[in-house]
Amino acid sequence: MTISKIAIENIRGFERVNLTVNLRPNCTNILVAPNGFGKSSISTAFSCAKGSKLSVDEKDKHKKKDTADSKLSVEYNGNKLEATSGSNEISETFDIHVIKSNIEPKAKLPKINGFTVAKPYLEIPSLDLGPAVVKQKINFDINKYKVSFGANSKLVPNLATKCDDEQLRSELLSVIACIDKLKQKKSSDLLDEIVESAKGLAGTKVSISDTVEANFAQTVSEVLHLKTVFDVVTKYGHGNTWLDNAVICYMLMDLNKSDRTNLKKWLQYAVYSRRMQSLKDFIGDINGAWVTAEIKETKGRVLVIFPDASSLSNGQRDLLYFGCNLLRTRETTSTKPCILLIDEVFDYLDDANIVIAQYFLSKLIDTYRQDGRQIYICLLTHLDPLYFKGYALRRQQTIYLGDTSQKISETMRKVITLRENPDWGADLSRHFLHYHPDDHDISEIFNDTYGLPKKHGRSHSFYEFLEEEWEKCIEGRESYDPFAVCAYIRVQIEKCAYSKLQTESEREAFLSGCNGTATKLEYAESVGVPVPEACLLLGVVYNDALHRKDGIEQSSTIALKLRNLGLQSMMKQAINW
Repeated sequence: MTISKIAIENIRGFERVNLTVNLRPNCTNILVAPNGFGKSSISTAFSCAKGSKLSVDEKDKHKKKDTADSKLSVEYNGNKLEATSGSNEISETFDIHVIKSNIEPKAKLPKINGFTVAKPYLEIPSLDLGPAVVKQKINFDINKYKVSFGANSKLVPNLATKCDDEQLRSELLSVIACIDKLKQKKSSDLLDEIVESAKGLAGTKVSISDTVEANFAQTVSEVLHLKTVFDVVTKYGHGNTWLDNAVICYMLMDLNKSDRTNLKKWLQYAVYSRRMQSLKDFIGDINGAWVTAEIKETKGRVLVIFPDASSLSNGQRDLLYFGCNLLRTRETTSTKPCILLIDEVFDYLDDANIVIAQYFLSKLIDTYRQDGRQIYICLLTHLDPLYFKGYALRRQQTIYLGDTSQKISETMRKVITLRENPDWGADLSRHFLHYHPDDHDISEIFNDTYGLPKKHGRSHSFYEFLEEEWEKCIEGRESYDPFAVCAYIRVQIEKCAYSKLQTESEREAFLSGCNGTATKLEYAESVGVPVPEACLLLGVVYNDALHRKDGIEQSSTIALKLRNLGLQSMMKQAINW
């Protein structure tokens, strides 16, 4: 079941937006968009939707329009779920977790020479991992059971030590419903009969156990809830006899009858203790040599106490905080599917820490899969996995956010993907994808060989086609070819440089002796032409587009860059310098 759409109204950067996402469960959905798109607005919207209603502060309203209503909706399995200021269908269906950088500026106020002087520092607020559990001992009196066995008191196992294994007690808690059923007449009578039989037998502990097992093992296996409890006890009962395990079941039945609250708390503490050890082991693995975070139980809560952010490396701080939040997500007791948004945490990790962070994600997904649950992981980032090779999860998909109406034209598709074909490769590079003052004609090849319009096969007409797409982009039209726009920018930058060369020999060297725009611009500067910095910086954009053979269908990633107003201003300057 997918989450197919997300719609947001009046939250942060979005007045109103509809996003087609098709998020898959138990998979890392990598949501890619450039900086400034509104990725943090998405995470803010979900942060505001954790409770029984959508709670949006005035500072998080779009342009701080507090009078306008905010809304978040998702389309899930064909149904629309909404969160508003009065209700929240999303949190009724999903657990929601959001992980983002959580560093806050603080100021210490020491007095120096009688004056209060603020000293700024960075703080990572403590992370609350849930309620602490008070250690509980079992109310168990072995002498009570020894009396029940009379002369055969040697047969009584010490439940407190036999069940000291916390993993055993954790599994017993998971079958507490079966322990509750042991008091039912059929199982209760059977356990009483086993005790009475053992009480009256003579011999060694092992021989008595063998006799009782021969008489009752088949009957025990036929009572489903008794067999379930017996199997759990046997699983961890290394060195136990069959009778030991049966008597422990008898004791669990008796303790459940006499003080179920104490029994359950004793079992629950084992789960809690194992969880705490898991947390401490995790913290220990990623703590630095001299800077450590700590797990503390304070005022009934389990907290991760972080050191000052300034004493941690950026990668260590982000990985530590990220991992602890994943643990909190993993250990939720809810059975609802979970939406987990990770807001640009990966963008600031180095290669090694990205590998570790992905390992944490894969373990989280495995936990949900093993429990038969679903988690929708949404990794918000500006790093495109097509080019950034740090993402290597087995279960991942890439989703490009934003308007996808901008599509590559058939002309640009073939020019880019087939540009190395020998029948036109040299001509494309010299006269079409770079500037050349001569109007070169290969219209027959364009039309006969590749089925493209003849007019595009004349280089100056091709430039006119590029300019038309550029005008559509600048005018904000809904549909244009972003690859053609990038080609236009490159051609125009080269044209401007060519026009400023003073001699024929310089122009010839520019056209014939230089391969690539960067080399051409370097040559122009070497002969005294001052090339604006914007022309060089824009190479990141146009080279990405014009050498993107494998990602040619992802027009939206190029179009989203071109939509940036700051970048548009640079492009306008670069084509007319």
